[in-house]
Amino acid sequence: MRAALLEGIQKIKMTQIPKPTVGKGDVLVRVIACGICRTDMKAYQIGQRDLHLPRVLGHEISGIVEETGSEVTSVQPGDRVQIAPGLPCGTCDYCRKGMDNLCDHVEIMGFHYDGGFAEYVLVPENGVRHGVLNKIPESLTFYEAALTEPLACSVNMQESVQILSGDVVVIFGGGPLGILNAKLARIRGASSIILVEKRAARIEAAEKEFDHCINLMEEENTVERIRTLTAGKGADAAIPCCPDPQAVADSLAVLGKKGRFGFFSGLVMGEDAPHIDWNLIHYKELAVYGAYGCSSNHNRTALELLSSGMVRVSDMTTRILPFEELVQGIEMVARRDDTNLIIDLTI
Repeated sequence: MRAALLEGIQKIKMTQIPKPTVGKGDVLVRVIACGICRTDMKAYQIGQRDLHLPRVLGHEISGIVEETGSEVTSVQPGDRVQIAPGLPCGTCDYCRKGMDNLCDHVEIMGFHYDGGFAEYVLVPENGVRHGVLNKIPESLTFYEAALTEPLACSVNMQESVQILSGDVVVIFGGGPLGILNAKLARIRGASSIILVEKRAARIEAAEKEFDHCINLMEEENTVERIRTLTAGKGADAAIPCCPDPQAVADSLAVLGKKGRFGFFSGLVMGEDAPHIDWNLIHYKELAVYGAYGCSSNHNRTALELLSSGMVRVSDMTTRILPFEELVQGIEMVARRDDTNLIIDLTI
């Protein structure tokens, strides 16, 4: 079968590998669509903590069940499915509490285990048993369903930071996760959602989801601007949806007293990283909430939000690429040319 095999840093080989053999509890899925995200880009460019090489990347997967093992009853060939990429052990304390994204022994498709940048992907028995396969309703396209996983990560963040009715929310970064967090904050009743972004094209693509947009390349003092927009009170919640340390520093600065900071993106700390005034957490009695990935429950919630139409993502995918152009797609993600890119294995 066709596969994009990451053999080393910045070395992807478009090749043929054996089609996986299906065990009694496994499910083989024919991949239709797989999103490219910044985590895939990071794995390709510099590696990733959980990445075991060689590896087929890709964890935003939707497709059609091709074959099931003899003991599988939850799905059948022909079912349209989306795959939650975390393969939990199911027995540790975190799994038993429904927090399988924090499983002590989790394996992640596209990092520990081959992912969706291939013609077929095998979902192993423990993943099938713990509900990582989710049926896609006919009302959703495969492209929309491929956005389930990033939406699920955003659901985790929103639940953690506890966005409430009437909140003023500041989101740093107008990429897919920034937009998805804005959509969820609106559903949860936020009264004002403010975007902070440095690329005019991204502001233009995202502005309909926000009440105010601040262009970092034009605004001299973002913190003062947000204080003005909030009548001096500051924001109730701030979520950096980008790896820029300056966004963390500004998040803490723009929050009002008792504000909530959502630590959503891992930081890239260069030599010129800005000073972050962590004392603001003390002085303003801020609360800090982390969110890492998504659980199977978050994934199911996200798919329900898409299926019900409460969250609409049909306009978010701005480029569809054939399998052979995966590397070019990863480079586009690095340039942030598009809102969301998807590889279509059928073209």
